[in-house]
Amino acid sequence: MRGIPRTMATQHPDNAASAFWLGRSFIDSRDEVRECVTAFAELGCGEFMWDWEGKYVDEAVIERIFEENFPFFKKKALGKDIFLTYRLPNIWVEKGSYRVLRAFANILTAYDIAKDIGLHCPPIFEIILPMTTSAEQLVYLQSTFAGFASMVRRDPERRIGSGNPPLIEIIPLVEDLPDMMKIGDLIRKYVALYRKKGLSRIKGLEYLRPFVARSDPALNYGLVPAVLGAKLALHHGLKAAEDCGIDAYPIIGCGGVPFRGNLNPQNIGNFLAEYPGVSTATVQSSFRYDYPLEAVVKAVKAINRGLARRREMPEMESKDLERVEKLIGIFKKHYRATIIDIAPLIIEASKYVPRRRERRLHTGLFGYSREITRGVSLPRAITFTASLYSLGLPPEVIGTGRALREAYDRGLNEVLGRFYLNLKHDLLAACAYVNRDNIRRLQRRFPGLASVEDDLKWLEGVLGIPTEPTQTRHLIHRNITSNILLLLEEGRNVTEMVEEAAVLRGYMG
Repeated sequence: MRGIPRTMATQHPDNAASAFWLGRSFIDSRDEVRECVTAFAELGCGEFMWDWEGKYVDEAVIERIFEENFPFFKKKALGKDIFLTYRLPNIWVEKGSYRVLRAFANILTAYDIAKDIGLHCPPIFEIILPMTTSAEQLVYLQSTFAGFASMVRRDPERRIGSGNPPLIEIIPLVEDLPDMMKIGDLIRKYVALYRKKGLSRIKGLEYLRPFVARSDPALNYGLVPAVLGAKLALHHGLKAAEDCGIDAYPIIGCGGVPFRGNLNPQNIGNFLAEYPGVSTATVQSSFRYDYPLEAVVKAVKAINRGLARRREMPEMESKDLERVEKLIGIFKKHYRATIIDIAPLIIEASKYVPRRRERRLHTGLFGYSREITRGVSLPRAITFTASLYSLGLPPEVIGTGRALREAYDRGLNEVLGRFYLNLKHDLLAACAYVNRDNIRRLQRRFPGLASVEDDLKWLEGVLGIPTEPTQTRHLIHRNITSNILLLLEEGRNVTEMVEEAAVLRGYMG
C-alpha cells in the first residue's frame, strides 16, 4: 500500500511576501522546479501539486528535478516517499485538450527517465481532475491514458518508450457545493464503472483520494456554506467508500485566510479540530512564504503528525444532515444577495491585485469563467478575497450576521455550533480588518452594503465579538484601505497599497 502524504504543497498564488528561497514575491514557471524541491527538502511536505490547469507550466519538470537534485531523489524516492501530482485541465469545461495529452506523455516519459537513471518507478502515477462532476469523466481519462500507454507498448522496437505506468490513478476534485453534497453518489458510480470497464484488470481499485474544495464554494456561497458543505462532502465520501469496500483518504484544499479555510502556521490546532476525517491538507503559497521559515517547518511537521493520527468524523444522523442543509440555504441566501449587488465593485478593485504567478486567463481564448449567477462573473477566489480585504470589507462577514440571526430564530444554532467549531474564532480574525468608514462611503454607489451594517451588528450581538480593528497593525491596515478607496475613486493605480495591506495581513487573499 502506498504511503499517503499529509501535506500537499500547491502553486496557489495567495502569498503577499517574497518566497524565502527566491527573494521576490512573483514566481514564474522557471522558478517552480526549485520551489517543488524546496517544499520537499526544506519544508518537509509530502506532496507537490504541479498545475497544468490554471497556469503556464515547465514541461521538463522531471528532467530538471532529477538532473539538478539527483542525490536528494536517490535518498527520497519520488513516487514512494514523496509525491508529485499533476493537476490537469478539465476538458469538459476548458478548451485545451492538447495539454492533457502533453501531461499524459510527460507521465510516461517520467517513468522511462527514472528507470534509465536508476530511480524509483513510476515517479508519477496520479492526477487531479478539477471541477469533477461525474464518474464518467474520471473513467474516460483513465481509459484514454490506458489506451495511450498501450499504443506506446505496441511499438515493436520500443523506440518511443516503455508505455509504463499502464494506468493512472485519479483524484476527483469537487468544487461546486451541489456536487460536493452528491460526492457519495459520484464515488459509488465511479467504483462500479471502474470495474465494469475492466480497469481493475490493469490495476485493482483499493482506495480513492476525494479532494474537497474550500475556496470556490466560499466565493460562490459564503463562508459558512463552504465549511458545512465540506463537512457533508467528507461524511458522504467516507460513507460511500466504505459501502464500496475501498479505503478513502480525503484531501481538503484550504488557504490561509479564514474565508478560504484558515489553514496557516498559527492555526494548526483549530484546523485539525475542524476537519476530522481528512488525510491530506494543502499548504499553499501564503502558508509557506508569509511566515518565518522556522514556524512553517514546525507547522508542516504538526500537520504531518496530526493527520497521520486519523480521527473519525462525528456521526451525522439524518436529522443533522437536514438541518445542515437548511443552514447552508440560509447563509447562502444572505451572502449572495449582497455579492451580486457589489460585483462591479469587486471587479473594479480586482484590477489592482498584484499577480504572483504566470497564471493563464480564465476567460477568453483558452480559458473559462465561473459565474456566481447568470450574467455575474467574478474574479478567481484569491483575487476576489484580496479585492474585498483591500477595501476593508472581509467577505467572511457578508451575509453572516443576518444569517446567524435567522439561524438562531429557527433553532438551528446548536447544530451550527457542532458542525462549525471555529465559527467565532474565524469571524473574530476577519472582523479585525473591517473598515466601517469605507462601508458607509461605498453605500452611495452600492446601497446593498447597508445590509453589511446589519451583519456587523448581529455578529456583535449574537457572537459577542468586536467588528473593528483591535491591534495597531489592524488600525494601520484600516488607514491603508481608506486611502485605497479614495484613490480608486479618482481612477488612480492602487496596486502598491493593495500589496502593502496584504503584507500587513499576512496573505494576499
